Formats: sequence, C-alpha cells, structure tokens
Amino acid sequence: MKNKKYILRTVKILSLLLALVVCIGFLQEYVLCHSDHNRERVFGFYLEPRNSVDVILIGASEVYSDYAAGYAYEKYGYTSYPIATQSNIIQNYKTQVKETMRTQNPKLIIVEVNGALYGSNENIESEANLRNYSDNIPFNSNKVELVSNNATSDQLEYYMTISKYHSVWKDFPKGLGWTRTFLQEKLRGYTYLKGAKSKTAIYNTSKVNNYNSTLKNDNKTKNLNPTSEQYFREFLDFCKSENLDNVVFVRFPHVVTKETYDRFHRSNEIGNIIAEYGYDYINCEKDFEDTGIDISKDFYNAEHLNAYGQRHFTEYLGQIIRDRYLKADSDLDATQKERWDTSAKYYDAYYKYNVDLLESGKCKQVSEYYSELKEIEKYL
Repeated sequence: MKNKKYILRTVKILSLLLALVVCIGFLQEYVLCHSDHNRERVFGFYLEPRNSVDVILIGASEVYSDYAAGYAYEKYGYTSYPIATQSNIIQNYKTQVKETMRTQNPKLIIVEVNGALYGSNENIESEANLRNYSDNIPFNSNKVELVSNNATSDQLEYYMTISKYHSVWKDFPKGLGWTRTFLQEKLRGYTYLKGAKSKTAIYNTSKVNNYNSTLKNDNKTKNLNPTSEQYFREFLDFCKSENLDNVVFVRFPHVVTKETYDRFHRSNEIGNIIAEYGYDYINCEKDFEDTGIDISKDFYNAEHLNAYGQRHFTEYLGQIIRDRYLKADSDLDATQKERWDTSAKYYDAYYKYNVDLLESGKCKQVSEYYSELKEIEKYL
C-alpha cells in the first residue's frame, strides 16, 4: 500500500515537473522571447520540408529586403529561402550553413558578403547582432559552438532566453501579435512570404551624391578590417574543408555615397580573397547598371530596396541563378507544389499592397506579421 502511494506521489511530481517544462518551453518559444521579423524568418526556415529548398541565401537585411523567394519561384521555378537576420555578422555564417545542411540539401548557397565588410569591430562584436540569429535556432551542437565561440556575456542566457527576455510582458499586446503569427505559421505548416520584408518608402537619391554610375570600372581596393578578414577566411576554409562547391558569393546593390565608398572598395578586395579560394563572386554594385534597378525610386534608403527594387533585383539575380547554376525545376511533391504556388500568389498580393502604399505615400513596414498579412490578403 505504501509503495503504491509512493509511486502515485512520484508520478504526480514528475507530471507536474513535465508540465512545468512544457510551459516554460512554450513561453520561451512563443511568448517570452525577442519576437520580431528575424525570429519569424528563422522560424519559417525550420517549417520547410526536408530537402525541398533548392537555393539558400545567407546574409543580412539586404537579403530579405532585396529578394523575394515567392517571386523567384513564380518566375523561374526554383525554391529558395533567406536565412538572413538584421545586421548579420560573419561569425554566424558557418553556423547558418551547418544548420542549413541539417535539414536541406541545397543545390546552391548564396552568401551575401555584407557581414565581412564592417569597418570596425563594433558591429562584429555586437551582442544584438549575434542574438538576432543565435536566439532563434534550436538547441544543438551548432548553437553551442556558435555561442561558446562568440558570446561575451552570460552564456546561460543564450540557452535560457526566458531569463533575458522575461520583461517583454511590457511590450504586450504587440508581443502577442508575433505569438499569434508564429502559431498561425506552425499550424499552417509553412510561411507565405518566405521571409520577405519591405518598407514602403522611396529614397530621394537626387539629394545625395552617389557613385553608382561610375563603379563599373572602379577596381580600387581597401583592406578589410583584420578581424573581419580573419573570420571570413575561416569561413572560406570551412567551405573548402566541407567540399562545398555550390557556394556563390554576392554583393547586393546599395546606393554608394561618399560615406560608403570605402566599403565599396573593401567589397572589391573581398572579391580578390574569394578568388583565392576558387569561388564565384558577383558584385552587383560594380554591375549596378545591369541589375534593372531604377536608382531614383527603387530604394527605401541607401542600404535597402523597396518592393519595386526587390522585384527588379529578384528578376536579375534569379536569372543568373537559373542560367549559371540551376538547370532544372524544383522536384516537389503535390503538397509542396501547392504550397509554393500559394506563396507565389501571396507574393503577388504583397507586391500590389506595397505598390498601393508607395503610390499613396504611406510609409509602413510590410512582413508576414499577422495584421499585415490581413491587409495583404485583401489583394488576393
């Protein structure tokens, strides 16, 4: 009898502990976390069916602002996904590739080089830039390696993020909006916009002296920040050691001004480093006039394209991907094809919504946040 009571008490305690762990896990995953578009984009990647993504794009905000996977699928017939976070740093790249290879076998990995072009160590060593990615990936050996090698503050907070973000209650009800977004995507099983994000503004380049029309023949170079070069060469060594011959490096387009001219020259130097390792490098700043981008209306600031530019650049890069690297359409089953066809329709609605906002002069951030998605769905 005593043994039976003991067993029953033990079962109750274990059940309570299990419920507590599940509750903490739910709060950490969906509520008490740094909920934003970075988390939504990384979260969406893990919803993609195993070995179903043809092209992975790694980089910073240029990638999700300048490229739309749904449109690339609609126009060129391949699947793609941006593993990109705001101010992404070069130290994240290796983990992003390793995490990609855990669930996908991409035919092509596009690496945007912005993370290696910072002029000082301030961005490279930023905790926020590390966390924009590291906080949003599952606990595994890749995450442990990333945190162990790069975190300078309390490393436990990188695993128990609830201790870092316990005060986000003050952000509600907005925080609950992201929780709703994540749960909708989880229940649906995929994201509609595949990580694309835009801002409905037009950067007035007529008031800014820019060098874009003169960059084609500008071959001047400038040394990388030593720390950046070290990390970048380590990443290249990793790619070679893993026999990753399907990696292509790209510099996405920017408005190059006096303030960013040195960075352009560093992007020339990075091309020389890439060539040492035998990889392709596509410098879309040097080739700016070939991209189809209208500098007078396609940027929302000097660093990012708006929906007009995103469409034009997706056409440009997508054509290069198709002509040089991918010869066949995606091999999708019926369910996967239906979902990508739906994503293409949502991209079309997203673009129309952006255009209406741009033409009316209303400045908004447009992503898959649940309330923005409701507005997009009016254009389906």
